[in-house]
Amino acid sequence: MATHMPAKTFAAALLLALSASAAQPPLPELRTEATDGGSAFIVRNVSSQPLTAYLIELVNYPGSAYSLWQDEAASEPIPPGREKRIPVVNMTVGAVPDYVKLQAALYADGTSSGIPEKVAQFVERRRFSLETIRELIRRLEKAQSAGTPKADLIAGLKQWADSIPPPTRTNRNTQTAINQAAARTLITDTAARLDARSPDDTLAGLRASERALAASKPAL
Repeated sequence: MATHMPAKTFAAALLLALSASAAQPPLPELRTEATDGGSAFIVRNVSSQPLTAYLIELVNYPGSAYSLWQDEAASEPIPPGREKRIPVVNMTVGAVPDYVKLQAALYADGTSSGIPEKVAQFVERRRFSLETIRELIRRLEKAQSAGTPKADLIAGLKQWADSIPPPTRTNRNTQTAINQAAARTLITDTAARLDARSPDDTLAGLRASERALAASKPAL
């Protein structure tokens, strides 16, 4: 599966983000708290639309970096006026909440808020995630047709995930690294789900995610 992004794809996403920036809904409210062994983000949706995705980053803190790309389009968008608590194992963000910023947000109606370049990156990340899910579906369907043992399929998925390079300090903010991290997580999570459930259940979940992302706005 390709891991690069065509320049015209990002340009289209960026143009969409820039055109929407003139009438942006408000960014969600964010609180960051220290917890035992980690931190917690509390995201409150103050828009009139369900919140489907958001990016939280550690900004301008010396010597450290952190990004949380949270896409709820295929799970549970945050309704207007509601909040969600997200526990994380990173302790730095909870210790320096003033450096933690919500950088971009996507809403169910296709509107967005935040830094246009970050919004464009999120749209492209979602498109790449959809491609990865479709490839996962193809691999699982092929394995079922061939009668491949579940253990072998899981091993193959883990090998695929391991073949995707993790982000580095120098490339972590590039679109390629953002996409690759998303794909690696999707593949790893699918392998874990397959280990705990049947292939049919795993496929049903992937197909539901595919439908949700394919129908999400802005259009991919």
